[in-house]
Amino acid sequence: MQTDAKRVSDQETDQLTHRIFLLTILAKALLGVVQLATAAALMLGVTQKLPAIIEWIFRAELAEDPKDFLASQIISWAGIIPASDLTFYTVYFAAHGGLHIAIVAALLYGSRWAYHGAIVVLSAFVVYQLFEWFSVGGKMLIILSVIDLAVIYLTVREERRKDKMALLSDVVNK
Repeated sequence: MQTDAKRVSDQETDQLTHRIFLLTILAKALLGVVQLATAAALMLGVTQKLPAIIEWIFRAELAEDPKDFLASQIISWAGIIPASDLTFYTVYFAAHGGLHIAIVAALLYGSRWAYHGAIVVLSAFVVYQLFEWFSVGGKMLIILSVIDLAVIYLTVREERRKDKMALLSDVVNK
């Protein structure tokens, strides 16, 4: 039998895990919105205008300090966007963002299937991101994969917490 202190400790851990879970899925929703906005920007041809927009934004900073590292780097990065067909990136960002938002909405709604769906979708993203990392490299793919793995872990914990609460509710109601 559990002691009262152990039971309180478990409840506090469950509450903390639940809060972290909510924060991470809300961050995933924000990421989804940014990805959808990126897809829309790509579709509207903003990439051709981006270097000029970035230069306009940082013009005052560069007038003050022509060697400003951050401003110079951002202008440099804006200039390396490929001018080729961006259809793949548009579809990728739209699909990735849409899936994130759909999964988050289903999780927040409390749909039972959403936990398994989130785990499957995020696992697929991890596999794809790691494949890309092995093929191309890039620290960001590893960071995204670690975040997705953390969200998978928290999703499993949240599902177990909900199952335990439902079981306790059934016991109390009988």
